[in-house]
Parts: sequence; C-alpha cells; structure tokens
Amino acid sequence: MTEPVTPKPRRVTDLIPILTWLPGYDRQWLSKDAIAAASVWALLVPQGVAYASIVGVPPQYGLYAAMFGLLLYAVLGSSRHVVTGPSATVAAVSASAVGAIGAAGVAQSDTWIAYSASLAVVAGLLYLALGLLRMGWVSNFLSTSVLEGFVFGFGIGLTIDQSHKILGTPKVEGSYLQVLVGTVKDIPETSMTTFVVGVSAIALLLLMRRFLPRWPRALVVVVLGIVASAVLELSTHGVAIVGDVPTGLPSFTAPTFSADTIGTLIAGGFAVIMVGFSESLAAARAAASKHGYDIDASQEMIGQGAANAASGLFSGFVVAGSLSKTTVADLAGQRTQLASVINSGLILLTILFLAGLFTNLPEAVLGAVVIDAAIGLVDVRSLRRVATAGRRDLAAYLAAMIGLLVLGVLAGVLIGAILSLLLLVAAASSSPVRRLGYHEDEHAFVEMAEYPSATTTEGVLVVDIAGPLFFADAQGSRDTILAMVAAESARAVVIDMAPVTLVDLDGAEVLARLHSELAARGIKLALARVGREQLAVLRRTGVVDEIGEAYIFVSTRHAVSSIGSTEHGEA
Repeated sequence: MTEPVTPKPRRVTDLIPILTWLPGYDRQWLSKDAIAAASVWALLVPQGVAYASIVGVPPQYGLYAAMFGLLLYAVLGSSRHVVTGPSATVAAVSASAVGAIGAAGVAQSDTWIAYSASLAVVAGLLYLALGLLRMGWVSNFLSTSVLEGFVFGFGIGLTIDQSHKILGTPKVEGSYLQVLVGTVKDIPETSMTTFVVGVSAIALLLLMRRFLPRWPRALVVVVLGIVASAVLELSTHGVAIVGDVPTGLPSFTAPTFSADTIGTLIAGGFAVIMVGFSESLAAARAAASKHGYDIDASQEMIGQGAANAASGLFSGFVVAGSLSKTTVADLAGQRTQLASVINSGLILLTILFLAGLFTNLPEAVLGAVVIDAAIGLVDVRSLRRVATAGRRDLAAYLAAMIGLLVLGVLAGVLIGAILSLLLLVAAASSSPVRRLGYHEDEHAFVEMAEYPSATTTEGVLVVDIAGPLFFADAQGSRDTILAMVAAESARAVVIDMAPVTLVDLDGAEVLARLHSELAARGIKLALARVGREQLAVLRRTGVVDEIGEAYIFVSTRHAVSSIGSTEHGEA
C-alpha cells in the first residue's frame, strides 16, 4: 500500500516569491521589463483614472490603487507576468457594496472614499486568509457559464452606467436597469457639446481598437481630450471636467469599520474575490502555460490579498489581476515582476508630477474610456459557446447576466453563487446507473449500451453507478436499480462500486434500504470493487454488517460468479 504523502511545510521563499526570483535576475532582461512597464503604464494610468469614477472616488485614488496593487503583487504573487491594478468589474462591485452601506453618503464624499478603501482592506484580508489556508481551489466555484454571464452583463451595465457622462445628464442611481430607464428619461436634457465630445472619443477609441490595436488608445484619447479641453475651453460650453487633481503621496488611512457595516463589507469582499480572482487566475494560468512555468492558486490569493489590503490602507480601492493588461505586458516582452515594480515607480512619478494634468480632462472622455473597456467585456462568442453547450449552461448564463442588470451587482453575484451551487448539485445528482455485461475480448465488464455483444449471467443484474452516491442522487439510483430488477426479473444484483466517487450518510442508508427491499423479495445484493474511503463509510454506518461481509467482493467477475452460483444452488 502506498504511504500517504505528507505536504512539505512552506518556506519563507514560498510565501514571498520575490526572494526566489530577484536574486537570480538576469540584467539582460531589464530592458524588456522596462519596455513592458512603460507599455502597461500607458494603459493603466488612463484606466485607473477612469475606473475611479466607477468606484465613485476622485481620479487620483485610481493612481493610488494602481501603485500599491502593482508593487505588492510583484512581491508576493507567483506569476511572472500578471499585472494587478484597477479593474472595471471589481470597481463596479465596490460601488455596489459601498452604495449598500447606509452611512456611505454619496459618491466622491469623504465617507464614500473611506468605505471604498475599507472594502479593499476587507477583501485583502479575506484573500490572505483563504490563501494561507491553501484554499485556492475556491477559484473553481463559479461555473464558466455563470462567470461569463456576469462579464457579459458587466459590459452592458458599465456602458449604461457611463452613458450619462456622454450625454452630459445627471447620474441616476439604482440597478443598471433603473439607471437605463432614468437616463433615457433624461435624454431631452442632453448637452450637445458634451455629446459631441463623448461620441468623438468613443469613435476614436473604436477606430484605434480596429486599426491600431497595439497603440495605447486610452492614453492617446485622454491626452487629446485634455488638449481639446484647454484649447477650446470646453468647460465654458457646459462640458463637465474632472477638476482639481492634487499631486502628492497618499497618506496611511486606518480602515473604517462598524457593527452596522462590517457585514456588508465582508459580503462585498467575497463578491470582489468571486469576480476578481477568476480573471486574475485566468491571466496567471494563461501566462504560465505560454511560458512554461507553474503558478500556485493559493499564493495568487496571497498576492492579490496583499495588493488589495495595501491599496486600501493608502486610500486606494479594490484591485485585481487583469487579463488585458497582462497580455499587453507579455506582448511587450515582460520577463519578470520587476516590470510591475518599475511600473509602480512610474505611477508614483505620475502622482507626484503629472496628476495635475488631468484637471481639464472632460468627464465625457473618462466615460468613453470606461465604455471602450466595457465593449471588450461584451463577448458575443462566449454567448454562442455557452449556447452550444446546452440549455442548462445557457439558462445559468442568462440568469447571471439578467440578475446583475435587473437586481444590481451584489444581488447578481449572489445569484451567480447560488446558480453555480445548483449547477454543481444538478451535475452531481445525475449519476447514471448503467447495465453491465462481460466482454470476452476485453476481459472486463463493460456498459451494455456501448457493447451489446457483451454477455450476461442469467438472473444476475450487474450495474454500476457512474458518479457520487450522496444525498442529491442516492434515492434516484435506488429507484432506477429497483426498476431494472423488476424489468429483468433478476434474482441477484451486483453493484460495481468502482466509479462511485463519494458515499455519504444518505448514500449509505439508501444502500442499506435497497438491501432490505431486495432481501424481502428473496433477491441477493453484492457490492464489488468498493473504494477504500467508500468502504470505510459503509463499515462505520453498519451497511457492511447488513449486507454481509461475504457479499463484498474485490472484483466484479468474482461477485457475479459467486452470487450466480448461489442462485443456481451451487456451493
């Protein structure tokens, strides 16, 4: 018997990956890392400023989040390429969570800013706890269909949410559906000058996306917007501008907690993890697969946790690993996380010396940058792929998307979690009971539906259960077996337990009940190839004693031979 493998204790270098890769850094990589840092900086600065508006905080807070997110992930993340910073999706989760706190005030207020930072700290602490407990597996909790439905819904929702900036109308609060209805009602109040600025920015972004995909289109459009605003004095024509953006370092800020708000902050923190970590881990896995190295999902949680906590402690908001920014870094030749360290330094210089340049940036241009990112989330190909997978996946996709749009972000995330759980139970509760026969050429029992030439023993029904035998499906398996016994007038039943991945108390009780019901009809029940863990459960629950040790067999062939001989009156 193979001895169980004892997990090796984690070393300091495992918890702090920079201690491993930095001492062996090759100076020849520096130029590529520097170029990658500059390339991502050109994308991250305008997006950070724009995504701050999604969160509901002033532009400079997006730069704070970017600087600390980049730096802390570089120290503790396990990927050489992931770029961590402001994300449109987790920014929307942040706005929804903070908005759910009654004392949060209104967007841009000091209270709103404080709770946005506190949410980042809470999300960071939750990340760290899960990572240190080696629970990176929770990243697989949201099904692909639910997650992609979320992302599609986020893309539509963010476009709706930013449309008032393009129109120059007041912001409408509520779910994305409520915002859409309110914004449509406000269309008569549209500022035509603002509308021209916003539509022009969107058009330029889309043209560059199509014809100049490698250009930093967000930075180009932001710079052009600032120049146009200054030259044409757009603010005097009714175009809203960002306003004063102070330079200087952020100060350390203690998180704001209270008994009334901690529950909402924790719920929001889990929502940030569910939505943000899926993209973060996808980016890490894609880069690791391409470049031939491994990443650690639990260590990724630690890296993202530290990034979020540090961002919140220095007035930033929630961050996440970005697939798009990571792709930009990879295409620019990034070799290690030193690129993120350099990028963090570039963001610091931006905060100290360039932040004031954003003062004349039109809000409509910021809205256009967000809408450009949102368009990238509306992936019609994902909808087609899910639709071809089956009605169950499509229903989950649409429910997640519609729930997010109609009920709000936090409610949508909750719906997604419930849907994922239901999909898991539905998939696990459909373990088929398959009729088996003996195949002479294969020298094994095989599924009769696939091998109709397989032979059977008269009076002996041989089946297997392809999946878990647990609370969600145990009763269904019992009903199917009894129906098969009646249809074939079987005098003995052999259940091949090898495909059974799990037996819980309900599964054990159903086996005991099945034995009793068959025995009452004079029908023998035997179990074959029972796994070690499953057999232990059956022993502890007394099922083996009821069935009889003599009717537990190592092989299906031996079980059929023995029980068949008994049925024919042989020794």
